[in-house]
Amino acid sequence: MVSRGLKEYLQIDLLKMHVITAIKTQGRFGKGQGREYTEAYALEYWRPGFTKWKRWKNTRDNEILSGNINTYSEVEQALQPIIFASKIRIYPYSQYDRTVCLRAEIIGCEWEEGLISYSIPKGVIRGAEVDLSDRTYDGEGEGDRLVHGLGQLVDGQKGADNFRIDIHGFGKGE
Repeated sequence: MVSRGLKEYLQIDLLKMHVITAIKTQGRFGKGQGREYTEAYALEYWRPGFTKWKRWKNTRDNEILSGNINTYSEVEQALQPIIFASKIRIYPYSQYDRTVCLRAEIIGCEWEEGLISYSIPKGVIRGAEVDLSDRTYDGEGEGDRLVHGLGQLVDGQKGADNFRIDIHGFGKGE
């Protein structure tokens, strides 16, 4: 039984570091007898060097991803930012108590670049026009630096020469 509490989860051990770019979900069809699927879900991930699981959130700080609306169709959610992890947890979520069944497919590939973390200055925010912070960085803040994480420097996105233009829909300066 799941609800807003996010207590039950499906954990997948990828054995090595992977770049996860999307998640596909599907419910239980059961020859027309199954009526269980997850309407929404949250993600947590783990990689070597972490001391605790990290909750994924998108570039707008939303943690909940839309899931399925029936038992038989597949729903793919592209992840932005992408996830670098060796393990991932999918937490089914519902506004109301309900039984769910979940089939999932993890889309991505093995991370062979060698970089496991980097440290950078926190960045600058100047009013609504200039935001040079990395809101996707998943490390820790120590004073004026971000340490022990990964973020926009390895996300595969090329920014515009003019950082004030929002070419990808992620927000200005992001």
